[in-house]
Amino acid sequence: MILAIVVAVWFVASGIVKLAARPAAGRRAVRAEPAWQQVARRVRGVLEILGGLAAAAGGAISLLGLRLPFTFPGVPLAFVLSGLAAWTVVDHVRTPVRAVRIAVAVLGFALAVFFAGFRD
Repeated sequence: MILAIVVAVWFVASGIVKLAARPAAGRRAVRAEPAWQQVARRVRGVLEILGGLAAAAGGAISLLGLRLPFTFPGVPLAFVLSGLAAWTVVDHVRTPVRAVRIAVAVLGFALAVFFAGFRD
């Protein structure tokens, strides 16, 4: 349950950060980001928020021991979150390379993979 809460908080916060990010503008902007990259980042942010909420729901279902008429898709959810986290890592490897952002993105990927290992 604690792992599900940590994953949920991590991905909801990560998604909110992606949605709140503003593109570089003004005289000092080195290069403007293409519109398709901005849209892709926002879509990824929405998917991360939804994935985090689904991870929290899965943790709550496990904690309460609810019997559902269907099997909760814990492993596919964890693989989707891992894919989104890997996409974030690849996005931060592009220039300009910032080591802290890469380290945080790799931490998110490791957390999602660890979460996948504990799903039934």
